[in-house]
Amino acid sequence: MKGYELASDFLAKRLDPVMYAESIDLPFGDLYQWQKDVLSITQGNVCINGARQAGKSTIVSVVPCHKAKYCPGSLSIVIAPTLTQAGEDMEKIRSCVARDEMFPKMTRGNDSELRFDNGSRIVVAPATDAARGKSAPAVVILDEASRIEDFVFSEVVLPMFTKSKRYLFLRISTPNGKKGFFYDDFNDEKVKRFEVRSPFDVSPANNWTLIPAKPEDEYRREMAAKGIRAYYSPQHRDLDKQQAFLERMGKLRYEQEFCCQFVEPEDQVFSYADIDAMFSTRAKPDNEDTLIAPPEEFSDAYGRVI
Repeated sequence: MKGYELASDFLAKRLDPVMYAESIDLPFGDLYQWQKDVLSITQGNVCINGARQAGKSTIVSVVPCHKAKYCPGSLSIVIAPTLTQAGEDMEKIRSCVARDEMFPKMTRGNDSELRFDNGSRIVVAPATDAARGKSAPAVVILDEASRIEDFVFSEVVLPMFTKSKRYLFLRISTPNGKKGFFYDDFNDEKVKRFEVRSPFDVSPANNWTLIPAKPEDEYRREMAAKGIRAYYSPQHRDLDKQQAFLERMGKLRYEQEFCCQFVEPEDQVFSYADIDAMFSTRAKPDNEDTLIAPPEEFSDAYGRVI
């Protein structure tokens, strides 16, 4: 049987998602500082470039639950790359709801949607046309956004906001190459950006050895200069475990999955820098002095000027 929540507590938690999250005994443990900073943002465009197992699930589950409880009649949507991932996200959201004894009563619940007696809804869908048709959401979360196709982003997700006046649009993912909307958004100064990565780097002298990354204060200052709030993940401070990941994954995969770098695929023939240079009007030959100016006129084999 549900109890009653003091009006003062209800109002305080409504205004402070961090207080709400800390009050429901999350299965993920205490909140990290980066999670608190993200949860404190209640509207706008947010992009989180986060290492695997950094604690992204807390954001995916808490944000829609907070909105559903404290904003009656609201719609929160979570979109994942696959049906399996969408199912995992729904389980985490259900767990969050179950831990809050004061949560509104659920009137409908299935694998893709939860409805509550205050009129709020939480919808979880794979990144296909199944997510199409929703409008005026208060929250949209793209989980593992870098694995979601661009056409879903532009043709399914963006039109949802046509009638929305105030909303939170959150993209959260590990990188997946220098391509796609997630890469573009993480390099957009207008977006509120976060990075949460391993405190280790691959040694320049040995691709199979990890070394401590630069001091966290220095790293955070450098990223802040780019407009990015950056953190070393508390989940990744065990050097032995990280070294084991490197040995199994190799340099490029480790740098992508744990150092949050937008790296080039191992089977890519041309580097991103090479591709950029092909289409750059600033590209110059290696030795401009050896160029021979073309004649003003050319003749074909029959002496005709062409």
